[in-house]
Amino acid sequence: MASEKEIQEMKRSLEKLEEQVELLKSQPKGSRSGMASFAIAFVIVFIGILLFIGIFQFISH
Repeated sequence: MASEKEIQEMKRSLEKLEEQVELLKSQPKGSRSGMASFAIAFVIVFIGILLFIGIFQFISH
């Protein structure tokens, strides 16, 4: 069986983990997932490229 010292160490470790879980629960969660952020960035870059091409063609003609 586990000795008294090992039991106390396990209790402290468990308390530390519980504190970390509570800290993570209290932190605000991000509003968008990684895939949503990627999609938004992709659309913005795509529109930027289209604008650049349109301005370049306007200037060259």
